[in-house]
Amino acid sequence: MIIRGTILAVMALALAACASPPNLRKQPDASPPVLAAFRGDPAVVTAADWQRRAPLLRQALLDAVYGHPPDLGEATVEAREKLTLPDTDGMDMEQWTVKLGDGSNRRRFHMLVASPTGLTGAPLIIMEMFCSTRNAVKGRPDSIFEDVAALPEPCRSHNLDPVLTVVLGKRISGPDWKQLAQRGYAVAMFYPGEVVPDDASQAGPAIAALSPGVPADKRAGAIAVWADLFSKAYDVLSPDPRFDAGKIVAWGHSRHGKASLLAGALDPRFAAVIAHQSGRGGASLTRSIAGESLAQITASYGFWFTPGYAKGVPDDVDQHQLIALNAPRPVLLGTGRGDTWSDPAGAFKAAQGADPAYRLFGAPGFNAKGLNDYRPQDSVVWWSRPLGHGTTTADWRAFLEFLDLHVKTAR
Repeated sequence: MIIRGTILAVMALALAACASPPNLRKQPDASPPVLAAFRGDPAVVTAADWQRRAPLLRQALLDAVYGHPPDLGEATVEAREKLTLPDTDGMDMEQWTVKLGDGSNRRRFHMLVASPTGLTGAPLIIMEMFCSTRNAVKGRPDSIFEDVAALPEPCRSHNLDPVLTVVLGKRISGPDWKQLAQRGYAVAMFYPGEVVPDDASQAGPAIAALSPGVPADKRAGAIAVWADLFSKAYDVLSPDPRFDAGKIVAWGHSRHGKASLLAGALDPRFAAVIAHQSGRGGASLTRSIAGESLAQITASYGFWFTPGYAKGVPDDVDQHQLIALNAPRPVLLGTGRGDTWSDPAGAFKAAQGADPAYRLFGAPGFNAKGLNDYRPQDSVVWWSRPLGHGTTTADWRAFLEFLDLHVKTAR
């Protein structure tokens, strides 16, 4: 009955995501203008002015939307294990156990690290996964760590893998390892639910344990912690000579697309961000009139955000500021034209609103003229395809083209 119920829930989500086509003309523009005066800070005119503005925007977004990430402590590699896995030709596969902090707050998470055989200084994609990393390899090998209790229900049984693939795309569980090896990209992936579970009943106690002395109404949501985990992964991966520390990318889909955008906004070390179908609380404007509403997302997933987010955000805060905080580093915003629940039109308007911040630095900014206008050379890249929520082979072609242009060949 549990599996049957989960299948029905996934199918219902897919149908909801295909309700009606997005309409840009009905969407309000991003407000306030990202360079306008902000809470007593004068209007931004130069890139130097942006260095003054950016900390104020980070503070405002953390206060209103995500909460301030708790101190997870220093990240250290506790163990490394070489793995032999099917369908990973051309990649050296390892499993890393990463420890965070010491004492009573100590936490661990496990990364599957893949590096092209014989290559040093490779660009590296850090990925947060909806399911465990075991799902990313054919046959779910037992040699890959999996904490079943911490996983979302659809990920707990291999019986649902075919359903997830049909509904959410061939690449929902992970990339094509052989393709990445041929293109010269390394990957490190992990399931952030090992630190804060993606479950309302488990997330609250986990965050409370990480935030001693912080009142419940002031605590961070899960997304803030997951965003910080991107940075913790960077800390332990960047010293490895197989990877180029200046070419490390934060990648996330859906809820983890929200986290990847926030990670880039908080940590300037990331060379680029891919936020695929990140929706409300991600790239899409909070005050958008389409897609999942603020009331709906917080009713179902309030633990992703700071408690006050459910009551709304101040008039001078919205998600175009989050995208802008990544400037001048490139960002790809991936969408599906059938995924109206994640509000492509609201994300498009947010990208337009972020454009002036990129122009300050002489970067190409955002030049798409419509929802089908893919311009991979832009600083803020709009990628859209047919169908709904998920990750497909076509998505990965766009991701890698974006990375080839902006990261792989960058000096």
